[in-house]
Amino acid sequence: MKTRRDIDTTFETGAGSPQAAARGRGLYRSIWRNWCMLAGVLLVSTIGLAAAIPPLLGERVASPWPWIKTDFVLLVGLSLIVIAFVGYLTQQQRRVIAIHRELTILREESDKRIRQHTARLFALSNISHMISVETNLQNIFDRITRMCIETFNCYRASLMCYDADTNDLTVRSVGGHSDTSILNLRQRVGEGIAGYAAQRREPILLSDPADYARYPGLQLKDPSLTSAMVVPIIVRDELVGVLNVSSRSRDVVYDENDLLALQGFASSAGACIRHTEHVNWMRRMVPQLSGEDAGCARGR
Repeated sequence: MKTRRDIDTTFETGAGSPQAAARGRGLYRSIWRNWCMLAGVLLVSTIGLAAAIPPLLGERVASPWPWIKTDFVLLVGLSLIVIAFVGYLTQQQRRVIAIHRELTILREESDKRIRQHTARLFALSNISHMISVETNLQNIFDRITRMCIETFNCYRASLMCYDADTNDLTVRSVGGHSDTSILNLRQRVGEGIAGYAAQRREPILLSDPADYARYPGLQLKDPSLTSAMVVPIIVRDELVGVLNVSSRSRDVVYDENDLLALQGFASSAGACIRHTEHVNWMRRMVPQLSGEDAGCARGR
C-alpha cells in the first residue's frame, strides 16, 4: 500500500504510473520518427533541386543525369517534394491532435482528482465539526454514512458498532440503495467481509475477483458487488466498529487512494463516537455526583 506521501507526490506530478511511462515512451518514439521524416524531406528536396537546377541554368552546368533535359524529371521531383512535405505536415498535425487529446484527458483526470480530494477534505472537516456540535450517537452514525455515499459515489454505505460483551457487530446506520430492515442486524465477528475485517483489524479493498486471494478464508457472498471497501474503526487499539462501502456499478471501482480516504473517515468517526459517548456519560454522572455531594454536605 502506498503511503500518504507517495500518493500526494503522484497526485502532484502525475508520474509513476504505467500509463504515464507509456505516454513518455510514445512521445520519445514520435520525436525520432519526426526527425527521420524531416531528414527524408531534406534528402528528397536536395535530389529534386539537383535535378531541377541544371535545366534552369540552360546547359551552363554539366548534366549529372542522362535524362536531365526532360520536363518530366522536374515535374516528378517537385511532386515528390510536395507530397513528402504534405505528408510530413499531416503527420505533425495528427500528432498535435493526439497530444491535445491526451492533455485534455489528463486535465479532466486532474480536475476529477482535485474535486475528489476537496470533497474528502470537506467531509473529514464535517466529521471533526460534529465533535463539538452533536451529542446524539444515531445522528452521528447517519451523517457519517450519508457523507460516505456523497464522497465515494457508492451503492451502499453502512456503519456497524462492536459489542464486546457478545462479540457481535450491529448495523447502526445504512445509506444508499438498501433496505432499512437490516438496521440492528447482528453479525458475529469473523463472519462475512465486515466480520473478517473486525477480527483481523485490517482494511479490506476488493476491486477485482483476484483481490480475494490477498485475504485467505474470505468468501464472496454477494456476486453483484463490483467493488467494496471495509475499514475497522479502531480508537486507542480498541475496536469500535466497522465502516462499509460497496459499489455495484462497473464505472465505480475503488483503489488504494479511496481506501486511504475511507481510513481517514473511520479514524475521525471513531474519535467522534468515543467523544460523544464520554460526553453523554459525563452528563449522566454529573447529577449523580451532585446528589452525592449534597448528601455528604447534609450528613456533616
